[in-house]
This record gives sequence, structure tokens and C-alpha cells, in this order.
Amino acid sequence: MESNEYSSASGPNTPEPVSSNGSDRRPSFLSVLCVLTFIGSGCSLLSNFCMGLSFDMLRTMFQEDVFASYWAMMPEMQANMERMFEVPRYYYFLAGILYSVSLAGAVMMWNLKRKGFHFYTIAQCMVILLEMLLVPATGLPWSALVWTGLFVALYGVHLKYMQK
Repeated sequence: MESNEYSSASGPNTPEPVSSNGSDRRPSFLSVLCVLTFIGSGCSLLSNFCMGLSFDMLRTMFQEDVFASYWAMMPEMQANMERMFEVPRYYYFLAGILYSVSLAGAVMMWNLKRKGFHFYTIAQCMVILLEMLLVPATGLPWSALVWTGLFVALYGVHLKYMQK
């Protein structure tokens, strides 16, 4: 009989990873954390790469006042756009790359690979550092620090379920 890395306890078409400590399944809360990370890091990856790719076109449109009718309805949006264009274009590409590493870490943790925790943690810390260095007008990103700290701590609790 062949040994495989998946258990068929929940049906023949639903593989479940097996952890190194002998449990048959990924803890439900770890699954929730990973799904939230897939959503957050995935959206951030896409938005940062799209912003990096369309940066010059959007800046031109902004400078030509294409959005003037919107600014009349939402003046705070104009201030936000001005701040976005003060950030160097390469920031968006670097952030996108870091979010892809974070996403890869979440995929590894989904598959109960411990190195995914390290990928995720390093990428998230680098995103915060990148923001502090290249977007100094925002100050210390407290919400990012709190959310990153919370997710790292919660993922850390689940390290015992992950293989080396």
C-alpha cells in the first residue's frame, strides 16, 4: 500500500494535508487565516502591480484634470490621488513583489509547510518597512503593524501543525 501525503477522510475527491505531528487535517482557524491572507495579499498584489503599470497614464490624466467633476463631489479623493503620485513608481512594483511572497507563504502554510510562515512574516515586515521608507508622509503605519502582528501571532500558534 502506497503512503501519500493526503488523507481521504472527507471523501475521495477532497484531499486534506497531513501534518508531521500526526493529525489528519489543517486546523479550521488556520484555513480561515490563509483564506483571509489569500484575499488581502492577492488584492494588494493586483492593485500594486496595476498601479505600477498604469502610473504614468493616471498621473497624466490627473494633471490634465480629467477627473475634475469627481473632485467637486469628493475633494478628499483629490488629496489622496496627489499623495499617491508623490510616491515613486517603483514602490508599487516592490510592494507587489512582496505581496506575492506573502501570498506564496500563505499557500505554503495552507499546505502545512512551516517555511511559509517565514516567507509570510518577512514579506509583511518588508512591506511595512517599504512604506515607512518610501511613503514617509503616512508616518508610522499603526494599522498595518497591528494587523501584521496579529496575523503573525495567530499563524505562529499554528506552527505546531506544520512540517519543517
